[in-house]
Amino acid sequence: MPGTDGHDEHPILSDKDDAEQRGENPPGSFGHTKRPSGDLDPNWQPSDRVRGEAEELIKGFGREHRPRREDVLPYLLIRAYSPGDRGVRPTWPPRPCWESPDLLLIDAAYTGPFTPARLVASPTAGRSYRVFVRVWNLGLFPAIGVHVRAWFVNPGFFGGDPSNPAYAPQLIGGAMVHLEDRTRPGAVQVVELDRTWDIPAALTGHECLMASVSCPADQWSGALDANHDRHVGQRNLNILAGPMSAKDLIFGLGAMVTGAGTLELIHGGPAVTPLLRALAGREKTEFGALGALGAPLAKTLLRGVPIGTGQQHLLTMFRTQKGWLVADSAKVLTAGLEFGVIDKRSLGRGRPHPFATPLTTRRVIEELGVERADFFGVLTDLEPGQALVEGLVMLWGLGDLGAANLAHALAEGKPAAHLLRFAHHDGELREDGGYSAVVIG
Repeated sequence: MPGTDGHDEHPILSDKDDAEQRGENPPGSFGHTKRPSGDLDPNWQPSDRVRGEAEELIKGFGREHRPRREDVLPYLLIRAYSPGDRGVRPTWPPRPCWESPDLLLIDAAYTGPFTPARLVASPTAGRSYRVFVRVWNLGLFPAIGVHVRAWFVNPGFFGGDPSNPAYAPQLIGGAMVHLEDRTRPGAVQVVELDRTWDIPAALTGHECLMASVSCPADQWSGALDANHDRHVGQRNLNILAGPMSAKDLIFGLGAMVTGAGTLELIHGGPAVTPLLRALAGREKTEFGALGALGAPLAKTLLRGVPIGTGQQHLLTMFRTQKGWLVADSAKVLTAGLEFGVIDKRSLGRGRPHPFATPLTTRRVIEELGVERADFFGVLTDLEPGQALVEGLVMLWGLGDLGAANLAHALAEGKPAAHLLRFAHHDGELREDGGYSAVVIG
């Protein structure tokens, strides 16, 4: 009946009355309309197949649609080596992280634009140099506000460590630039720092160079660690030719070998060619253009054990209970095979040479025993710097450590460039690094 407010009034039904009036098939419906309870069938079991398909779908979707970092943000880089460095870290071992081709020097007496024809491979104490850093953006997004800086560090095996006075970095200078995305020519630039590197006459000229690159969208961590950070480049390198003496450099590197450390000397083989082309340009010497010099042919090498990719393992040095030992790698291999420490089967074709793994030569020597040192090396109670110098002279029959004499002791034939990598490992300090020298003669 009509209500007083003008609206029909409907009786309030109980749940039972409402169900009876609605029924299970109300007028106008087709089929059964009873709502499901929402409870699982008591006999239901999960399907492994369906779950597996769902997981594969999710993984596939993620791989297909999750972009790589360099596709949406800047991806800054200072190369650790050339060719082929695209920023994967760490590089060492097997690739040295201290031979960056992107840290470049030109004598400050030249004031013109950057040119590879003016590059200086070996700086000299007491002179000033313009410092250039080649920086890269491998991302698809421009890098705005890129800050480039460079430091020098005392000669040694590692990068700048503010807590260690021996490796405290000294700032040279910096610069700000913008880099375009990797599809444009401006994605790579050779950046000159705002200050020259004025090397005090009291230094050696063998100092290490380090550089960093950073921007707000791709920031540097702050640690000068070229082996673990693509934002950092490191140049621990010296080039010596003809009568130039390598004695001071070798003595200094030997003096920095720690009591728990191991120094391994490796011939870099063909890797010297791209390195010289990048760092020396067309610098003229009595041997011609350094960038045009090549590595010696493998068949002409007189020292070491081939360990792959054209490299030769030459020497190992570490401290024993009876003094410092400098061991010839070829003689260590011979003794290891003779006394059964090295399994001949491990030297089979197609297998990586065991000496290619750092510290393997030391383990072989320790198994042979220091009492057999006469079979493979020189044992001395001299200080480590002098021990390395004397060991080289005695093992290789050198009259002196001039660059040409070293080169002739390493290979026969026409003049060539020899890349010598001094790699230092210290398990206690968890430090790995190195210094490279190129000897020409």
